[in-house]
Amino acid sequence: MILGDFTLEKRMSWHAEHGFTVTIGGGSVAGLCNAIALRKIGATVRIYERVPGPMMARGAGIVVQGELTRLLAENGAGALPRTSCQGRRYLDYDGGDGTLEEAPQDFTSWEAIHAALRAAVPDECYRAGSEVTAVTQTTSKVAATLVDGTIVESDLFLSADGSGSATRRRMLPDVAARYAGYVAWRGVLDERDVPGELLSFFHDRFTFSEARSGGHMLAYFIPGRDGAIAAGSRRLNWVWYVHVSPADLAGVLTDKNCTRHRSSIPRGALPDGAIAALKARAPREIHPKMAALVSETPDPFLQTIVDVRVPKTLFGRILLTGDAAFVVRPHTAGGTAKAAYEAASLARALNSARANVDVALLSAERQQLEYGNALYEYGLALGNRWLRDRRADQLDLARNEPTSKE
Repeated sequence: MILGDFTLEKRMSWHAEHGFTVTIGGGSVAGLCNAIALRKIGATVRIYERVPGPMMARGAGIVVQGELTRLLAENGAGALPRTSCQGRRYLDYDGGDGTLEEAPQDFTSWEAIHAALRAAVPDECYRAGSEVTAVTQTTSKVAATLVDGTIVESDLFLSADGSGSATRRRMLPDVAARYAGYVAWRGVLDERDVPGELLSFFHDRFTFSEARSGGHMLAYFIPGRDGAIAAGSRRLNWVWYVHVSPADLAGVLTDKNCTRHRSSIPRGALPDGAIAALKARAPREIHPKMAALVSETPDPFLQTIVDVRVPKTLFGRILLTGDAAFVVRPHTAGGTAKAAYEAASLARALNSARANVDVALLSAERQQLEYGNALYEYGLALGNRWLRDRRADQLDLARNEPTSKE
């Protein structure tokens, strides 16, 4: 047993003994997951993040998945703040109490995940306000050029620069994000600001409502500020998926200052007219309790649903990871799980291969493509299902409309 432990410890330290270095472009969830996993096997890791200060939330509520919690637990990171419920409630847009089923579920928030991951990465490994502007392969090294002109060399470069990845655009110029045909309106309310009748209705439930014109809305409690999970300090999070035609998308993505956004509009930036229109639409489309929740939210925000699928992620010693590779739909609840899975797979492959770095990277890419393609197809199926339902509803409405006689 002692010999076994010694062998494992020695094996785990190979990357430290040989000074294996990794540069990560992007300090969000995927970048941090990789930093944590790679530091555990002895690699020297440096993250360069474009945003100079605290990073903003990327979608509020997130369903907790095992890939992320395992990565945190196996690498000595702190506990992830989470809320939970014991059941699911399914509502119809016409009203009523809906149907209940027992289905325990855990939830968290983007802020809580980022804070837990960031706390596990030493400050000397993380440089904020420093963007990677170019990446070049030089024999077995990769040179990353920073925005200030500094060049950083390492044995491996991970592109974790998100759904709009500049590295992906350079490496795969023919791959583009594809608009899925609908957007996610989102909102969060501090628990203390939720009226009593809504608080009791949504308590201990993961709640869903079909929408009259297709799509659906869901709601659940998530940790509050600083990861608070005690009753009274949580937040009630909701997401409403709404069809928007490509022709109307530019208008939807224009904020109150008439600035056009690429894919999302953050809290506080939506025009008053857009918020008023959303709140006016809610009673016609979704269950009354869900509509009331939308009405109580002062600052909803917006996320465009897009798909990105890549044929490969590895280019020599440059590897795309997280949303820089595949962008999957939020219905899958798989974005953070994918980031954690990729990081763990890469660390295991490198740890097993030791000096055979390129063999390890090929293995990691293969696993990444299998996982990413499966999750991509799953998200597509979920999205297409409600789009088909919407088209069927519209056909039924058209058949039942009285025809005019000329």
